[in-house]
Formats: sequence, C-alpha cells, structure tokens
Amino acid sequence: MASVNSPIRSLLKPLFFKLIGKKGYFLMQYFAKKKDIEQKLLEEPEMKILHHFVSKKSNTIDIGANFAYYSHRLSTLAPQGIVYAFEPIPFTYQVAKKIVEKCNLKNVQLYQLGVGNENKEIVFEVPLQSFGAYSAGQAHMTGRNNELEGKKQHYQFQSHEKIKCTTIRIDDFKEINRSIDFIKIDIEGAELYALMGMTALIKKDLPVILLEINPFFLEGFKIQEKELTDFIQQINYSTYVYDIKLRKLIPYPSNFIESNYIILPNSKLEMYTTLISN
Repeated sequence: MASVNSPIRSLLKPLFFKLIGKKGYFLMQYFAKKKDIEQKLLEEPEMKILHHFVSKKSNTIDIGANFAYYSHRLSTLAPQGIVYAFEPIPFTYQVAKKIVEKCNLKNVQLYQLGVGNENKEIVFEVPLQSFGAYSAGQAHMTGRNNELEGKKQHYQFQSHEKIKCTTIRIDDFKEINRSIDFIKIDIEGAELYALMGMTALIKKDLPVILLEINPFFLEGFKIQEKELTDFIQQINYSTYVYDIKLRKLIPYPSNFIESNYIILPNSKLEMYTTLISN
C-alpha cells in the first residue's frame, strides 16, 4: 500500500505523538487518512482500472484493509454490492472503522480479523516508528524473518510490538454469503496463505484478484516464488502487471519485483481483451 510521507508530516508526527499521546494520535491518523482518501493522495496505478473488474452490483473482499483506502474505493464503485474488509490490528481497525462510519460506507462490513490458511489465534508484529508510534501498514504475521539482505530498503524498523489476533480461512467464513467478483490482498508476504485458505471460493466464483507482492517479504516467510506461481497456475489463473504508459495489462516478468499484480481466471480472459496487451 502506498503512503503519504511528506516532509511536513514526517516532522509533525513525532511532535504530535509526544504532545497528545496515543488517543490524540489516533484522531490525527483518522483525520489524515480520511483526507488522503477524499483527496486521492494514496492513488495506486491499478486503481485506474478497477472499474473494469468491479460493477455497481459487485461483491468484493479487501484483505489487509489497513486504513480502508481500497474499501472506500470498492464501496464507491459497487454501491449495490458488499465489501467484506479484514484488518486484524486493533489500532488500525479502529481508525478504519471510524473512516467507514464517517464516510457513510454502509455497504462495507469490516472485521477485526486476519486472513490466512488457518482458523486460529496468532501473534502479529507491528513495527514501531522511531518515536514510538505504530507503522501499521507493515504489520505482519509473526515468523517472518526481516533480517535479510535488503532490509535497509524494505524494513527499516528496529523494534516492534507483538499483538495477538484471530485469523480465519475465507472458505470457512460463513458471513461471506454472496458470489465474489474481486479480491484485493496486501498482507506483507503472507498472500499465499490467504489464497490457500480461499481455494474453494476462487474455484466457485472466479474473482479477479489483486496481489501486492514484495519478494523480500516472501523470502522472510520462506515462500519460494515458484510456490506462488505454481498455485496460480493450479487454480487456472494468469498473472499480469499494469503498465502505466501503455495503460494495459502485460504478462508479469520472469520473476516478481515489488509491485501489485492482477491475476485473472483463464476462463474469463476474453472479457478483458481490450485491457490486455497483445
């Protein structure tokens, strides 16, 4: 997920956190993230093509909802559908919940749950910024090794807080009782686990799936790229990246780079011929 890291915000965050404490920082985060959403300051390139996959009546899933940016967009694109959104970290969930309420996103169902391939309580690690506040966008399931080559680029935190959270398998989550058209997954390297826990839904509904992939995080979980690509092939999907200049989807390169990926069901590729580059 993109973030807004302006010099002014970077300067003011530590000061405000020290002066107003966690409760005040919560409100500051709420107002800042709500502004980011309303002014589209966190626009990712793939958001420009979401309308190709999401119609007014589409039902969608947002896994790793963070501060509800994708949930908000999906809610707007599909006002007659439901957005099932999942965010396990209590602080982040509460900010997202307030945004959902204040933006009157009545079709967003937000759950304080993680998503994986097991229904269980697990520990998440929430990195702490140098002044003590959460860096919620990089919270992740415990067990990921961050002490790898490339840490300076991908994970610059020196400390974290451990929080117990409940994770669920989408295939076992009875609250999802509608056919799903689109799924976004951004869970810091654990995307394969979430996919494995929703195999039945994928085969039944054939949704378009947006994955944020960072090879550094995959390696941290000891997930080989081939494991992910093999899974995608096994469910009969193909992987693409969005080329901003061409404004087209192109087949993903020979190996993953840090980026968003669109995976499409092979049986529906003809629906997107105008979007896919020849």
